[in-house]
Amino acid sequence: MVNIETKFLGLNLSSPIIVGSSGLTGKTGSIGKLEESGAGAVVLKSLFEEQILAGIARETRKGGVVYGQTDIDDYIAFYERKHSINDYMDLIRDAKKAVSIPVLASINATSDKEWQAICADLDKAGADALQLNLFVSPFDMRVAGEGIEETYVSIVRKVKALTSLPLSVKIGPYFTNIGNLVSRLSQAGAEAVVLFNRYASPDMDVQKMSIKSASARSDETEYRSSLRWTALLSPFVKTDFAGATGIHDAITAVKFLLAGAKVVEIVSTVYKNGEKRIGEMNDGISMWMKENSFTSINDFLGKLSADNIADTAGLERVQYMKKFGDIG
Repeated sequence: MVNIETKFLGLNLSSPIIVGSSGLTGKTGSIGKLEESGAGAVVLKSLFEEQILAGIARETRKGGVVYGQTDIDDYIAFYERKHSINDYMDLIRDAKKAVSIPVLASINATSDKEWQAICADLDKAGADALQLNLFVSPFDMRVAGEGIEETYVSIVRKVKALTSLPLSVKIGPYFTNIGNLVSRLSQAGAEAVVLFNRYASPDMDVQKMSIKSASARSDETEYRSSLRWTALLSPFVKTDFAGATGIHDAITAVKFLLAGAKVVEIVSTVYKNGEKRIGEMNDGISMWMKENSFTSINDFLGKLSADNIADTAGLERVQYMKKFGDIG
């Protein structure tokens, strides 16, 4: 009899499959279906800092007799924040009433400003943990890379000072030294790191001569960078790891567990295949464990991480050797 239970952020999960922040986790009805299908936890659809700030800007641009006065503009900013935040707290409370699996609140943050004050309300609403989806714009050439990374670390420090909830931090892959940043995030208080976030990307319409959005969903080949860094970092950074991006089936999930991740976050494969995909992945993990005589996830967790393999060159190599380069 195999057991696919795991522990993440100090929470007991019946499965290592977490459904990530998305439209799938924005309503209690759909969250209930995810639990019924076997999800170990859900990350609620994110509260976006940018959306709150855009709403404030939209209201203050309307003009009129009172608009433009500092005290009125401050009131509008307060009201817009409060409205968005109250709606989100309602989602947390409703989700906790609807399901028994852990519910992670999610904030999509782009700065270390005053929005963090809402973190103190999250545990009051009943969230089991908090996931920060961090992205600080790297497109301003006047800002050095170390300044951007320090903003990430600063956000984590400030959040940890405001909430007692277990904290997971989801980052992207675009850093000079990912290992150093992950280590600093852990030291700042992150109990888990999710590798990696998948950001919106542009494409071009050559007929209309315009910029368009690339596909918002991942494909089955996009997991490898996340897998590499999970395997390299999980033995050496004192934090839980979660794999994300391009995880579409059970065997890919198994790879992340072997690399040292406690859980994986999935979204695109559920959109593509429906909620049943969660159960299929759970069954696939169980079947693989039976075939390899493992009875629990801890029996093989991290078996292919950097401290458990004789040579880490296969994880660290980024250039093709000449014999592969000659293939043509």
